[in-house]
Amino acid sequence: MPIKIALFRSMVIGDRRLTREALLRIANAVGGADARTVIATGNLLFRSRKSVGRLTRELEAACAEEYDRATEIVVKTAEEWRTMLAANPFAAEALETPSRVILWAMRDPLPDHGLEQLHRRARGTERIERIASGDFYCWFGDGEIADSKLIGGFGLKSLGAVGTNRNWSTATRIGAALDEMAKRDRSAHQ
Repeated sequence: MPIKIALFRSMVIGDRRLTREALLRIANAVGGADARTVIATGNLLFRSRKSVGRLTRELEAACAEEYDRATEIVVKTAEEWRTMLAANPFAAEALETPSRVILWAMRDPLPDHGLEQLHRRARGTERIERIASGDFYCWFGDGEIADSKLIGGFGLKSLGAVGTNRNWSTATRIGAALDEMAKRDRSAHQ
């Protein structure tokens, strides 16, 4: 059964923090099988034959049921995730300082006007690159991430898209969890 990745945009919903147990209940509510979380940042992997669009709607509804309100959720297939990782335009920088490279996983591709807005916000050595899928990467260069105008002071909706970010270390840990699940599949079929 195909593996899906659900990325929760917020770790705090209302006044409650997402928990591993709640994420697993949400996966169960949408019929997700073999669910697991990857570190405590709202990353949920599970198996499902449902489409990305249907899972997005159902996960947000299950989240609202669990927390009395929803947060935005971006769902990717295993193939999409692997393609995004392989497309990292800042691979050399990620090897040296993975916390300074951020992958923005988008529900829909980042439009041109959103990319232009991000380029205008970049300062100093900061760089932004949209990849073929419409997701994008940020390299924070040598400045303080907390001082960057790239991530603060606006919502992605103002850029014309919904998405959520993970630093390179987290993105690759999600990739490793996907690989582990796929390896178990291959072992079970041998």
